[in-house]
Amino acid sequence: MSTALHEPPVTDTGGLDAALDRLAVALDEAGVEPWQVPDRDLAAGAVRCGRLVSRTTALLTRLLGEVDTRDLALRTGACSTTAWTRHELNLIPREARTLVGVATAVRGGMAVTGAAFAAGDVSLGQAAAITATIGELPEDVPSEIRDRAESELVAYADRFDSAQLTRLGQHILTVVAPEIGEARDAAALERQELQTRRRRELFFTPDGHGTVFVRGRLTDEAAAIIRAALDPLARPLPATADGPDPRTPGQRRADALEELARRALTGHTDPPPAAADPGAVARGGDHGSATTVVVTIPLRTLTDGLGYATLPDGTPLSAGAARRRACDAEIIPAVLGTGSAALDVGRAQRLFTGARRRALILRDLGCAFPGCDRPASWCDGHHILAVAHGGSTAVDNGVLLCGHHHHVVHEGGWQIVIADDGVPEFIPHPPSTPLGRPAAITATDD
Repeated sequence: MSTALHEPPVTDTGGLDAALDRLAVALDEAGVEPWQVPDRDLAAGAVRCGRLVSRTTALLTRLLGEVDTRDLALRTGACSTTAWTRHELNLIPREARTLVGVATAVRGGMAVTGAAFAAGDVSLGQAAAITATIGELPEDVPSEIRDRAESELVAYADRFDSAQLTRLGQHILTVVAPEIGEARDAAALERQELQTRRRRELFFTPDGHGTVFVRGRLTDEAAAIIRAALDPLARPLPATADGPDPRTPGQRRADALEELARRALTGHTDPPPAAADPGAVARGGDHGSATTVVVTIPLRTLTDGLGYATLPDGTPLSAGAARRRACDAEIIPAVLGTGSAALDVGRAQRLFTGARRRALILRDLGCAFPGCDRPASWCDGHHILAVAHGGSTAVDNGVLLCGHHHHVVHEGGWQIVIADDGVPEFIPHPPSTPLGRPAAITATDD
C-alpha cells in the first residue's frame, strides 16, 4: 500500500502527469504481438525497446533524486529514500539501492552519465558501474581527471557490459592520468594481494548423507591455476547414441577435481582412454596446453616495476607477484612490447598448438565470436583461410572459436577478417555491418 503525503497538491508545472499518461497510452496502443513482426524488424525492435527501457529508468532515477532532495520519503515516515523506493516499487534491496545510488550520483554532478542514461545510451547497470567507479576514486583526484574518467567510461559503454565496465574502472586512472594511475594501481594491488592471501582457506564438511560440502576462498592467481587445470577435464563428453553428456557443469567440475587429484596421487599426467560410462570425467587435453596459465607482462612492468600483469581472464597481478610466479612450472610469462601486439612465432603447421595457441589466447582470451564468453580452454583454433585453400597456421590467420560458433562460422558462410587493431571482426552472409569483439574482461563457467 502506498503512503501518501498529507499536504496540499503541488501544480505539475513540468507536465509530468501528462507525459506519463501519454507514455502509458502509447504502450497500451502498441498492441504488437512479437510473432507478427517480420525477421528484418524483430532484432532491431528488441534493441530499440531496450533503449526505451533505459530512458524510462533514467527518468525514474531523476524523479527519485528529486524525492530524495526534498526529503519526501522521510516525511512519509520511511527511514530512507532507498527503503521508500523498495516499498513503493516492490523491489529487492539491491535494486532499490542501485536506483537511488545512480540518482544521487547524477544529481551530485555526474552529468555525462546522466545524459547518456537519459538518451538510452547506457543501461541502469552500466550507469551504476560508472557512478560507483567514479565515487570510489580517491578524494585527492582533481575534478578534471574525474570528469575525464567519467567520459571515458561512458564512451566504453557501447562495447562493454556493466561487469566489464567495473573491471575497466579499476584502472581508469591509468587510462586518463597514467602519471598517477600506475603508481596507485601498483600499490593497491600489492596491498590487496597481501590481504587476500591472509584470507585464503579451504574446508571439507561432511553433510551426513554421503557427500561433503567443499567451501573456501582462494587468491585470484591460485584460482586461475586451478581453473586452468580443471577446465580441460571438465569439458562435456562427446555425444553418444544415448544423447549428449548428461552431467551438469557443476557435476563435470566435481568429476574433474577428483580426476586431477587421482592423477596427482598416482603420478599419471597423460589422459587415460575415454571411459564408456557417460558419468565419467571428460578427458582430453587442450591441444597441448591444457593446464598452462599465461601471465601477460608488459616489458615496462618488468624493467621499472610500473603497471601490472594480467591473468588470462583479465584479473590484474602486481609486478612483484608476476615476477615471482613467472619462474613457476605452471606459469608462462608473455612479455609484450610497444602496442601490446601478440606476434606469430615458429613455422607453419597444421594445428594451433604451443606458442601459436598461446598467442591466440593472448589476443582473443576466449571464443572471439561477438557475445560469446566461453573460455579459451573450451575453444579450437580456426583457420580463417582454410589450409586446403592455401591458408597457413599463423596467428594472423587464426581465431579461437567454441564448438558451437565453430559450426556457425563454417555452416553460416561467415567471413572473418583481422582488423587493423588486431581484433577479429565477423561479417555475416549476406554482408552487413561487421561485428567486432572487444577484449573479454570476464568469462562464465557454465
